[in-house]
Amino acid sequence: MPDLNPKLFNVLIDAYRPCWQMTTCKQAVWSPERGYIPRGFLGATKNLSDVKVVMVFSEPGHPHSGEEYDPNQSPERLLKSGLQHVHRSFRCGRDPFHRNVRWFLSQLFPNLDFDEQLEHAWLTEGRLCSIKEETGTTKDPRCAKHYLSQQLKMLPKATVVGFGGKAQYYLRQAGVEHEKAYALSPPGANHKPARPSWERAIAKVRALI
Repeated sequence: MPDLNPKLFNVLIDAYRPCWQMTTCKQAVWSPERGYIPRGFLGATKNLSDVKVVMVFSEPGHPHSGEEYDPNQSPERLLKSGLQHVHRSFRCGRDPFHRNVRWFLSQLFPNLDFDEQLEHAWLTEGRLCSIKEETGTTKDPRCAKHYLSQQLKMLPKATVVGFGGKAQYYLRQAGVEHEKAYALSPPGANHKPARPSWERAIAKVRALI
């Protein structure tokens, strides 16, 4: 699996110590042995200047069946383990969400394979931890203001797309201009306007590549 750009790695690693906000962020779940660690991000595998699109989602869903991490691992190892699981999930198209993301990237970079596409894309979450109500409307801006804003400051030339209302809320909290699109995961992805919103976002990114 390609490595994450070290500058982004250094921003995200603090979430695995675990994150200093965990004691006050009541909705976030930290339980490595049950699969609950910060995760859901992928890409930016070479130079940050190569990244053309940032795809921002709301937060990672509940862990997959059998997904678990060793709580005794170092923060660095936990981050890498989570990254490997995310990469496998996207590569095999595990859920409708993963398949929709792959479709979006293939429209943008049709002549590249998946790992080559990841050189030009950064996939990330407005909130790094899974929360108790996976499809609920609960929002907390602190994660976005701390982690998301730092990530996006490193990618000023990339077009940012917020997928779904919660992702767009987090981007507003981070003070980042962005294109709006429907969520790539159900139930939002199942709505009739979803595909046209993705196509509009693709056109905007293409126009700036």
